[in-house]
Amino acid sequence: MAEQNWEFEAHPHMIRRQASIWTVVLGGGALFGWFMLPLSIRVLFTEFQIATLAFFVLFMLGIVWSVALGYVKAGPQGLKFRNGLNTREVPWSEVASLRYRPADHWAFVELTDDSDRALLGIQRSDGPLAQRQVEELRAVAAKYIPAHR
Repeated sequence: MAEQNWEFEAHPHMIRRQASIWTVVLGGGALFGWFMLPLSIRVLFTEFQIATLAFFVLFMLGIVWSVALGYVKAGPQGLKFRNGLNTREVPWSEVASLRYRPADHWAFVELTDDSDRALLGIQRSDGPLAQRQVEELRAVAAKYIPAHR
């Protein structure tokens, strides 16, 4: 699908705030803890041990940010969404419906092959905003999903 102006775009808000906070807390805490150690203790750490600490901090932040950077876009050509490290583009001809039940943590796109995919760009933790986003997405989808379904 060619890149274009999208009629609808959603990003998770709460998880992005949480990812920002965890970046400061976890990253800042690790740096603060390191520099609060006396130099006589810091010199006992090997480069491998320091790299291991840095790896785990970055790995944990990477997990949080991979979810926080999710999005959902919709336009005439279909849906485009990113969940974690995967970005998918789905034409409207493959979309059966959009699902967002009270027990769902995020919205789902149900496909014509009887599978479904989570839309991590719309998350229940955003409260009323998530419900509005689903309604807006459904309005866009109603224009493009073939009427025979």
